[in-house]
Amino acid sequence: MPAAGFLSSFNFAVQIELSGLGGDEELALGNRRGALSEVQGLEMTLEPVSFREGGYNRGTRQLVGKASHPPLVLKRGLALDAAFWRWIQRCVDGSFPLPYVSGTIRVLAPAGADADAATWRFENGIVTKVKAADLSAANAREVALEELHIVHEGLHRELS
Repeated sequence: MPAAGFLSSFNFAVQIELSGLGGDEELALGNRRGALSEVQGLEMTLEPVSFREGGYNRGTRQLVGKASHPPLVLKRGLALDAAFWRWIQRCVDGSFPLPYVSGTIRVLAPAGADADAATWRFENGIVTKVKAADLSAANAREVALEELHIVHEGLHRELS
C-alpha cells in the first residue's frame, strides 16, 4: 500500500504505511494535516546470554539473545484527519484483522544536504495508548494529542 504522510515537525518526519487496514481505508494524512514535537522509544535492548564453553577457561562466552523494543511514544501532536481516529478506533475495537501499521521516522538533514541524517523503521505497530491534551476554549476546534503510544514488532536503523 502507498505510504501516507503522518505527522511532521521541524527536524523530523513520521510516515505510516498501512499493513492490514484494507484497500478501502487509508490513513490519509498525506496532506500533512498533523504535527508533533517529540518522538521517544527509538531504542532496542539485546538480551545477553552467557554460555560456558568446555575448554574455554577465560570465562563465559557472551552471545546475543532476543531483542526487545519499548513502545514508540509520539508527543505533543495534532492530528486533524478522521482516518487517523478511525485507525485508533480499529485498535480499540480489536476486530480481526488487527490494523497493523509500519512506519519510518526520518531525521531530516539541514537545508541543502542531499540525504536525511538518519532513518528508523518500525514494523507491525498498533496503538496501545492515546492521551488527549487538556481542552481550552481558545482552541476548542483542535483536539491535540499529548501522547500516542505504538507498540511494534521490530525497529531498525536504515543505513544508506
